[in-house]
Amino acid sequence: MDIAHLRDFITVVDSGSLTRAAAQLYVSQPALSQRIAHLEGELGVRLLERGPRGVAPTQAGLALYRDAQQLVRQFDRIAGDVLSGDRIHGPVAVGLPTTVSVRLAPALFSWTKAHHPGIHLQLFESMSGYIQELLTLGRLDLAVLYRDDETARPAETLLYSEDLYLIGQPKPPAAEEDEIELLHLRNTPLVVPGGRSDLRALIDRVFAAQGLVPSIVADVDSLGAMIRIAASGEACTILPLSSVADQDDHRALGVRRIRNPVIERSVAVCNTVEYYQSRDAVAAMQQGIVAVTTRMANDGDWPGIRLV
Repeated sequence: MDIAHLRDFITVVDSGSLTRAAAQLYVSQPALSQRIAHLEGELGVRLLERGPRGVAPTQAGLALYRDAQQLVRQFDRIAGDVLSGDRIHGPVAVGLPTTVSVRLAPALFSWTKAHHPGIHLQLFESMSGYIQELLTLGRLDLAVLYRDDETARPAETLLYSEDLYLIGQPKPPAAEEDEIELLHLRNTPLVVPGGRSDLRALIDRVFAAQGLVPSIVADVDSLGAMIRIAASGEACTILPLSSVADQDDHRALGVRRIRNPVIERSVAVCNTVEYYQSRDAVAAMQQGIVAVTTRMANDGDWPGIRLV
């Protein structure tokens, strides 16, 4: 199996079109189709479903896509290791949920530049569900993900836990100055992320456990948009304190810790050792994420988190 054919296949799946993939690879579309057909012939399975709107991987194609990501990346790293000797180097792809990225991304960039300038940091920011998907597919080396508890899991290092807050005005009925009971949110209009978000799943689960249904008036997969809507007074949102603590008027915005019950979540950094042994660069970045988080928490630069 030719490594070049695997690169071609990854590009086709990513682009969803043989024509677009051919343009990216600077080859003709018939030539690319022939390469994919040759790969399918070698493996004896159909890898792509062709349709009027492009191509999509079959179940076998998805399996190859995931494994091909690892093979191509390892191939590239082997060549890099030979050239660089003992120096820690190379690309490390890190996925961060939006509410984590606000705090961690700038500090992690600075730490990497100071401690391991040979590492090429690749930061991906998105909603937590998509970050989990990218990690599973092997597109990321590390991902910071939310967990329901502080239970230790393979290939994970727990970082911190945090409570969630109601953000927005006007104040719901019976709200105290800094806290509000979950029961009093049953009729509060909320904007929260869509179904692929771990935050949304946690909110739905906590409300359901109390026999309540959250009054969600819009699915908003943007941290900035949720905060701006909350500031408008037309709806509230539910976020960790760190998401709004830097805003000059965050007190006027309305920040109240939810209690009875407290909505708490844990955060862990996860790697993909289930697919391959962590490289030195990946291990260094995982240690860096822990070190940066610990320093920011101890220095008071990450409000609302409790180190695990």
